[in-house]
Amino acid sequence: MRLSIARLKSFALVALIIASANAAGFSQQKPSAANAGEKLTGSADLTPAQIDSIVRRFTAKETEFRRALNSYAFKRDALIQELGMGGQVVGEYHRVSAFTFDDLGNRFEKINFFPMPTFPGMTQEDLEDLGGVNPFALEAAKLSQYNFKYVGKERIDELDLYVFDVAPKVMPKKTTDRMFAGRVWVDDRDLQIVKSKGKGVPETKNNKFPVVETYREQIDGKFWFPIYAYADDDIIFDNGSDLRIRMRVKYSDYIVGHGKVTITEVGEAPDETKPQAQQTKPQTQSQPEAKLDTPTTTQPKSNVDTSADEYAPADRGILNSQAIDLPKPTYPAEAKKNHVTGQVQVKVVVDETGKVISAEAQFGPEPLLAAAVEAAKRARFKPLVTNEVRLKFFGILTYDFDGQ
Repeated sequence: MRLSIARLKSFALVALIIASANAAGFSQQKPSAANAGEKLTGSADLTPAQIDSIVRRFTAKETEFRRALNSYAFKRDALIQELGMGGQVVGEYHRVSAFTFDDLGNRFEKINFFPMPTFPGMTQEDLEDLGGVNPFALEAAKLSQYNFKYVGKERIDELDLYVFDVAPKVMPKKTTDRMFAGRVWVDDRDLQIVKSKGKGVPETKNNKFPVVETYREQIDGKFWFPIYAYADDDIIFDNGSDLRIRMRVKYSDYIVGHGKVTITEVGEAPDETKPQAQQTKPQTQSQPEAKLDTPTTTQPKSNVDTSADEYAPADRGILNSQAIDLPKPTYPAEAKKNHVTGQVQVKVVVDETGKVISAEAQFGPEPLLAAAVEAAKRARFKPLVTNEVRLKFFGILTYDFDGQ
């Protein structure tokens, strides 16, 4: 690598300074490229062939980045706040999770901290965007779907960066086909994206997204992974309503550690995958938090009671994308008449056949809870199988009632 340690750390410091300035409830000043960088130079210094070559190379690096991410576990601390007319916080969504991936790239979430949200505006797309690192990676396979416009070079601390405006050539019709629209900053040596600013598209009349600024840091001396994302935006809906949003997402504790993910009720797992007996000496508070539990091949002691009653089913986080059949809830006539809208979150327990055996509303407007629970009971999932053993699991199903 030609990237010096000083060069690497100076750019990462930009994001950390912003994070520190906002840690106590966010700063009123929005971070921007102008905070730390010089003005853009002209775009005439590169030929069209050179520009095309840079785009091909950094999108190829993005492909490598996405593959490399499947080998890393990490921690995510996401805080979204809704602001009132005077700038006061009137709603909040805070979720701290640990993530890991299996060999196929499937993401698993372990929720460490998730108080009852007071901000009901989170949609399924919002949750999916928060669910991983940089969901809009500009991979080589997507190169033909985007327009890239080179707008010049910019220097941020010790980094010389190519700057590109990016937009889809054709806007997707389905909201599930998420794409990126905004600006990216590409290191002129590594040819990797080190910063981005933009939003997910497409949007609908009822589902809008803030402009998010994301900083990356080089991890393990090779790939640049996001460490901090920030948004402070007024979201204007088609009906003229205005929603002021502030968002801070911090990613940390990147470690190589996907291995083979085993999500199981330990008492029912095969012997070779059961964890060791708990140590008699209690853990101290000084131990690192949010470390992922890793199965061990050591056989448990013979006098250890590994009955399933001691363990709860495995938590698989948000389950909407994992369902093979997810019926829509019936909008209660009275609630629709009274224009009751919002999101309902339902905790479900799924048995070994993929059938929901328990559904309980966790959050949402009272008139909508029963309808969401009834819909959740009809959901179906592919059985979770580990080492030829079918296992139970639980998680959250979300239902959005938008008045339509």
